[in-house]
This record gives sequence, C-alpha cells and structure tokens, in this order.
Amino acid sequence: MAHSSGPSLDNVIPADFMHKRSGVRYRIYRDSGRVWLSFERKGENPIHGQRELLYYIGSGRRGLTYLFVEDGFVFESPINWYGDRQLWDMTPAYQDASEIPLNLPAHTSCLHCHVSGMKPPVNGTENRYEMPLLTHSGVSCERCHGPGAGHMKGAAIVNPAKLPPDRRDAICMQCHMEGRVSIERAGKHIYDFRPGDSLSNYIHC
Repeated sequence: MAHSSGPSLDNVIPADFMHKRSGVRYRIYRDSGRVWLSFERKGENPIHGQRELLYYIGSGRRGLTYLFVEDGFVFESPINWYGDRQLWDMTPAYQDASEIPLNLPAHTSCLHCHVSGMKPPVNGTENRYEMPLLTHSGVSCERCHGPGAGHMKGAAIVNPAKLPPDRRDAICMQCHMEGRVSIERAGKHIYDFRPGDSLSNYIHC
C-alpha cells in the first residue's frame, strides 16, 4: 500500500514497446532527472512527440501506469506495465487502438485506491486537479485508521478489528470490492469515505 503511488522518479520501469496495430513505438525512460513517455510512428502517417510523466499509479507487482498533466488536466499513459506477464502493453480496452490514446482522463474512481489525501476534481471538470496531485506517496495509515491529527494529541484511532463486521469490511472494500460493478451514489463520492462509515452510503454494487 505504501508503494501504490508516488512521483514517477521513485518507480521507473523502462519501456520500449512497439504496438503492431497502430505502428507506434512507445518508450519510457529517465533523462536529466525527469521521466518521459515518447511515441513515434514512421511511414505514410508519421507522428512523434513526448510527454513528461509526473506520477506513477500501482506498485508494479500486478500493474503500473504513469500520469502526465496538460493545462492542469491529468491523463493516464496510453501504455501500462502488466506485472503478472512482465511486459508493457496498451492500457486496458485500447489493445486494438489504431491511434495514440493521449486523452484518457485520470478519474477519482481509479485514483482513490492508490492515493491518500487527494482532492476532488476542480468544479465542472472530471480530471482537472489542484497540484500537486499527491500530498504524499502511497496509501497512508489514515485510509484504514482515520485522521492522525487527533491521535497525535492522545485520542484513540479507528481499529477495524473492533468495529461491527459490516463497518470493518467496508474499510477493506473501499478498494477490495467484491461486486461485479460499483456505482457511486448520487451526491456521494468515494473520496469522501471515512473509516467506520458504511460503504453502502457511497456506492451500489
């Protein structure tokens, strides 16, 4: 959990991947203290460019992707690291893309399980956030045990083992959800969840 997100420089997995369907060669590399995604296609419809990758999401054990920012809007990299297969490939659902998907918004519903203390998107947007996106790396203790400020002054913290079963399980199921589909309830957002709340107040599976 502590390694589920952070600055891209903290978890660089180099990539040199050719996507046959689109004919695009993707590279991820470190250069001069920064991390870059480059993309290039030669031939009749040539294209080339790059994006600076600012954050990583996922520890890499099962998977990992990177995030880049354009005008304050946060997007996912078009390629993902698949830890179980030890290879780079297109992001899920884009294996057959014929062009470069550079407009994949980083939604809170995806970021929530990898990031602690994140803010909701700017009003009227779905993926524009105040920077820095991460106040600290990974998933913090507060995700399961509640705010630490009071504990620093001697107050008790949430101990999931002492909660009623439904509330205890709701803490784990913030991310380890067992339903086939999870839908946020109207006016409720998972990033507002607090330890001890009932998850059913926020989502419907």
